[in-house]
Amino acid sequence: MNSIYPKKPDTKDIILLLFLLFSLTSSLYADSQAPQENSSQLKINKWTLFNSNDEQIRIDTAVELLKNPGTQARGVLLEALSSTDNIAAQSSVCKAIIRFRSLSQLISDRGDFMDPLMNIIKGQNAEVANLAAQASLIFTYREVKDHLEEIIRTSSLPAAAKKNAIYAFQIRPDKETILLLITLLDSEDSVVVSAASDALQEWMPGTKDKQEWRRIRRDIERGRVDIIRERLLSQQDKISLYNDEVTKWQKRYLTALDNTYQATTDDSARAKFVSENLTFEHSSVRLWAIEKINMWQKSGKPLPLDVLQKPLILLVSDPNPMVRLAAAKLLGLLTNINSADALLAQLKTETNADVKTEILVAMGHVCNFALSPGAEVKIDPQVRIEALNIAAEFFKDTNPVTAAEVIRNLLLQDGLEASQVKPYFELIAASYRQTKEEQKKARLIEEMARLCGNDSFYKTIAGEVFKDIFLGAIDDKNDQIATPAATGLLRIDRAGAFEILKSKGFTSHSSSKIRDELIAVAGQIGTQQDLDWLGTLVTTATSDDERQHAADAMMNIFQYCKTDVLVSWAQQLSNQAKLKKDEFLLARARILFETAEKKAEAEQDVNTLTSLRRTLAEHYAASSLYGLATKYYGMLLLVATDPNEKEQLTAKLLDVNLRAGQTESAKQLLANVLLSSDIGPDAEISKVLDRYFSEKQEKEVAKQILLALSTIKVPVNAPRPLWSSRLDSWQKLLKAVPAESNAPSDQNSRKASVNN
Repeated sequence: MNSIYPKKPDTKDIILLLFLLFSLTSSLYADSQAPQENSSQLKINKWTLFNSNDEQIRIDTAVELLKNPGTQARGVLLEALSSTDNIAAQSSVCKAIIRFRSLSQLISDRGDFMDPLMNIIKGQNAEVANLAAQASLIFTYREVKDHLEEIIRTSSLPAAAKKNAIYAFQIRPDKETILLLITLLDSEDSVVVSAASDALQEWMPGTKDKQEWRRIRRDIERGRVDIIRERLLSQQDKISLYNDEVTKWQKRYLTALDNTYQATTDDSARAKFVSENLTFEHSSVRLWAIEKINMWQKSGKPLPLDVLQKPLILLVSDPNPMVRLAAAKLLGLLTNINSADALLAQLKTETNADVKTEILVAMGHVCNFALSPGAEVKIDPQVRIEALNIAAEFFKDTNPVTAAEVIRNLLLQDGLEASQVKPYFELIAASYRQTKEEQKKARLIEEMARLCGNDSFYKTIAGEVFKDIFLGAIDDKNDQIATPAATGLLRIDRAGAFEILKSKGFTSHSSSKIRDELIAVAGQIGTQQDLDWLGTLVTTATSDDERQHAADAMMNIFQYCKTDVLVSWAQQLSNQAKLKKDEFLLARARILFETAEKKAEAEQDVNTLTSLRRTLAEHYAASSLYGLATKYYGMLLLVATDPNEKEQLTAKLLDVNLRAGQTESAKQLLANVLLSSDIGPDAEISKVLDRYFSEKQEKEVAKQILLALSTIKVPVNAPRPLWSSRLDSWQKLLKAVPAESNAPSDQNSRKASVNN
């Protein structure tokens, strides 16, 4: 059986080829240069066509011979077509002729190829016969009709030849073709009928009997059926089915890749697996590998760049635009990979608008990282300049937002003179002024504001160029424009912009971002005059974050205020907290009270400190924070000198001790009083105990406290009958059993029982 591959040249063939090459080289110096050259070149072409192992070289050689109108060149082609023992040469010539299908007029004397092609169609090799059938498309339907019909009618020819001839009809885009195929359904040769029926299915799929085909023939002859349209629809259906099948297999393969990837736990092995698939022949697999690197990078685990870097960078120039796009996006994230040169090279030749934009964006990120202080990745400074120039061109291509973003990234770091930088800022400003679309204006002014930030080396130049734009834009009705304008203005001149924005009422602006900006600035440079609007936000803001920020700003300002201001605000917040039952305000009031106390202590202002501690004690008692109240009432009692004041403070301290559950403290306080005087029913302390035992709902707790108080020892030489009487009355109130008396020894023990 004949092979479609060329025979392997033996030693004699190689010697002959070398001799021919030597002759060709020598002929360059011969007197009869042209004839000798043509003859030698033909010999080389013939040897190549019949013996080369590279199919593309054989086809290219045949094309060159087709272009040659000489009889010798034509003879080589006809010999190859007739060479039944060299299928490779036959196929190559057929494929070369196929290239001229739509330019058949360029082939001189094309009729020379009719018989050789028909002879191949008569052969048994269906693969080469199909190529010959496609090559026969250089002839018109009428030119080949008789030749092909003769093959079909000749009974002595094999069935394969008849099928080949019908295929040659089938692939022709002529109305006459389908009419002929329908006629062949009436043939007495079953092979012809079957082949014609199959061919018709390629034109108009669906099972159809002879009667239906005859009806279709009549419709075609009357012009009722556009047969070319039917053919196109049929092919589209086939392509759709084929694409669906390919998609299914792609999904299966990618699923298998995922399974293998997940099953590989060693990072080195995983990286090698991904790297291998970055160079896979199908783009869907390369995209899969890029996505895996993207996921790896997002996971926070270190990427093995030594394995992945080189194949990933190569994908920037991949033939598939989707792969180039995905690679550019990923390299824009992997700024520690030095991909700047590859990105720039592709950027200069890229024709796909989306890919070009993404490459430029990636270049901005990569250059920004490489130019930042301490970066290990280094780039040629000229790369930055070229990228800037290309970004500038994007303003002309109605893509100013991308241009501005890239310019910002390229100009965040040092390395250029002011005269080099300013024109790019002016391009952004000019684009903003010319743009009518609000969304684009918002994006552009965001980039301008960012160029004025602390991380921007050229922020001073940016401020000079953009300040007027910011001043005009802060009053824009669109918050997306006004907000970055306010931010930019504050970054240029914080104090001046702060006053301008406050004077325009921006402290209550509808944009929460603008309010946040002003709150942040107030926390840094705000004064006592800013406390009012900050306090309003603290008490009225619906956002917890805004309340928190406003409260923090106030605390920063309070550091520079006098104690009385702190106390006043603490009381305001405390009152608001009670009114609204707001724990947030209550906590801030408490912090403010304590801050005021520390400030008064530091200033050694005794009067203010005493007044403040009284306020704190009353505040904590009223807020049911009895533990803190006892602390401050205790402090006040220690420094009190007026007897009436001491009595009042003692009573209040006892009250908060009881309510705080500090029984021992209350007991000790009463014992100290009893050392110096008796406690009658009119004493403030007695009134506190009356209220406590009358109001206390938990009677058992009250009984325990009363029993503890009854154990207080009074002086032996100074009995306290009033106190004993008070204990009796409270025992009756609570129906409590008294503890063993700790009264003086000359008194009767009080062991009377009371009814429970």
